[in-house]
Amino acid sequence: MLYCLIFTAVAAQQQDNIQLFDQIIEQVKILKKTDLTSSLKQLTVFENQLSALTIEQNLLYFKLLCEIQIAQNKYSAAKETANQGLNITKQLASPSLIISELLYLKGFAFESLGDLNQAAKEYKKGLEVAESLHSKVQIAAGLINLGTIAYLRDDLKRALILLNDAYNIAGKTDDEKIKGTANSVLGILYSHLQQDEQSMAYYQQSYLHFKAAGMLLSAHNSLHNIASKHASNKNYAQAINVFKQLIAESNKDTTNDSMFAVYSGLAWAYIKQDKSNPEAAYQYLLKAKEHLQFTEKIDDKLKFYIDEAYILAELKRFDEALGSIETVIKILALRPDMSKANKEDYLRMIALNANVFYQQKKFKQAYDTQSQLIFLTDKVYENEDNSSITQVRLKLEAEQADKQNKLLYNEQALYEASLNEVNLENKIQRHYLIISALVALAFAWVLVKLIQSQQRLKIASNIDALTGVANRRSLMNKSQEAFELAKMQANPLSILMIDVDHFKNINDSLGHNVGDKVLKQLALLSSSMMRKSDIFGRFGGEEFMICLPKTNFKSAMDIGERIRTCINEYSWQIKTIDKVTVSIGVACLADESDLVSLIKKADEQLYKAKESGRDKVCGDDLY
Repeated sequence: MLYCLIFTAVAAQQQDNIQLFDQIIEQVKILKKTDLTSSLKQLTVFENQLSALTIEQNLLYFKLLCEIQIAQNKYSAAKETANQGLNITKQLASPSLIISELLYLKGFAFESLGDLNQAAKEYKKGLEVAESLHSKVQIAAGLINLGTIAYLRDDLKRALILLNDAYNIAGKTDDEKIKGTANSVLGILYSHLQQDEQSMAYYQQSYLHFKAAGMLLSAHNSLHNIASKHASNKNYAQAINVFKQLIAESNKDTTNDSMFAVYSGLAWAYIKQDKSNPEAAYQYLLKAKEHLQFTEKIDDKLKFYIDEAYILAELKRFDEALGSIETVIKILALRPDMSKANKEDYLRMIALNANVFYQQKKFKQAYDTQSQLIFLTDKVYENEDNSSITQVRLKLEAEQADKQNKLLYNEQALYEASLNEVNLENKIQRHYLIISALVALAFAWVLVKLIQSQQRLKIASNIDALTGVANRRSLMNKSQEAFELAKMQANPLSILMIDVDHFKNINDSLGHNVGDKVLKQLALLSSSMMRKSDIFGRFGGEEFMICLPKTNFKSAMDIGERIRTCINEYSWQIKTIDKVTVSIGVACLADESDLVSLIKKADEQLYKAKESGRDKVCGDDLY
C-alpha cells in the first residue's frame, strides 16, 4: 500500500513538472526575443529535472538553450548543446522538424567559428529533413543557410539562386521571422554587389518583419545593416546617427559581437567623413576593443587590426600602424584558402604599408613594398574565377580604379614639381629623390595593373589554382553540356562525388600545406584514370566530382571502386601519413530534370558512404 502511495506521488510530481515546463517554456519563447538573460535564467531551472520530462520536452529545452547561446555569441557551447539535442532525437519514433532546427543551429555554430565545410554539411542534412516533412519555413531556412555559405565562398551566382528561392518560399508563409531573415541576407548580398537601393530596401523590410515578430535584437541587427549601408554610400552623418541610436537602445542582452560592430562602424564613419576626426575615431575603436575579448567571431579580430592600422596611420603614429599591419598580415598568412575579401584585405595592407614607409621617408622600403604589391595584385587576379563577379561589380570597380589612377597621376605631378625645386646637395639626396619619384610612378603603375586585372576578370579561369584540374565553374559548365546531350540522345550518364576522409584532421594536425599536397596528389591520381570524354574537377574544398558520359550505373561503380582502391593503396611520400582514403557517392541519370538534382543524389550516396564507415563507394542499386 505504501509503495502504491509513493508511486502515485512520484507520478503526480512528474505530471506537475511536465505541466510547469510547458507553462515556463511559453514564457521563455516570448522573453528570449527581448531579454536573453532572464529567458536563460528561467529555462535553466529545469537543467537538473530533464529526466522527469518527455523526449519532446527535452528536445525543446536543448533547442531553446542553443538559440539563446547563439544569440549570446557562445558558439562553442551552442555546438555542444545542439549535439546533446541531436543525440536525443535518436529516440524519436519518426522524423521531426526539431531535428532540422537543431542541425541548422549546429551548422550556424560551425559557420560562426569559421568551419564552412562542416557548416554546409549540417545545413544540407537539416534541409533534407525539412524537405521530407514539407515544411516551407524550414526549407526556406535551409536555403538561406546554404545561400550564406555560397556567399562566404564567393560563389555569388549560387548564393543569388538559393537566397531568391528562399525569399519566394518565405513569402508564402505567415512566419515574420523567416521573412525577416530572408530579407536580411539578401540585403547583405546585394550590398556586396553594389546594388545599393535594392540592398537598403531589403534591410528596411527585414527590420519591419523582425519588429512584427517581436524580435527586437534581430531588428537591431537590421538597423546596424542600415547604418553600415549609409557608411558604404558615404552618408557618414546618417550612419553616425543610426550607430548612436543603436548604442542608446542597447541593453544588457546586446551581444559583444553587436557592440564591437557598432563601435567599429562609428570609428570608421568618423575617420571617413568630410571633416575627418581621427582622434574621435580612435576613441571609438578603443571602445570596440573592450568588446573584442568576449567574442568568438574569428573575423572580428582581423577587422579590428585593419581599422587600427588605418586610423593610426591617419594619426601619423606610423610605427604603431606598421605593427597593426604586421598583425593583419600574420593573421591572413595562416589562411591558405583565403576568400576574395581576405585577399583584397591583404593587398590593401601591403598598399598601406608602402604608404606609411613613404610618409616616414623610407623611400627604399616604400618602393620595394610597392613592387611587391604589383606582383601580388597580378597573382591574386590571374586565377580569379568570373563565376562570382557580376557586370555591375566589374563596372564599378573599373570606374573606382580609374578615379584612383587619376588621383595618383596628379600626385605624381606634385612629386615631380617638388623634385624640380629641390637642391641636390649630394649623391645620397639624389638617390632618395629618384627613388621617391619611382614610388610615385609605382603608385600610378599599380593602378594601371589593377585596371588591367579588372579586364582580365571578364575572362573566366577554367583551372583550379591548387590542383590544376577543372575548377567548379568549368566543371559545372561542361557537365551541364554533357547532361543536356545525354537527355537529348537518351544516353546513360553518371556522376561521382569524391570526398577525402578525415581531411579536417589532416589540416588541423599536420597543417594546410600537407592538406594541399594531399589534394594535389589525389587530383593527379584520379585524373590519370579518366577517359578523354570524362569530366573531372574540384567541386569545392576537399570534394571532387566526375561526370561520366555514356556510362551506366555498374560501370560508374567500377570506376569509383578503381579510384578508391588506387588512393587507398598509394604510398604517400609525406611524413606521418601512411594512408589517405576517400568516400565516393554514385548516381546515374534517371528522370532528373536538371544536373543539380543528379549531383544531389550522388551527394546523398556520398553521405551514406561516410556514415557507413568511410573508404567506400556507395550508389543506389535501383538505377
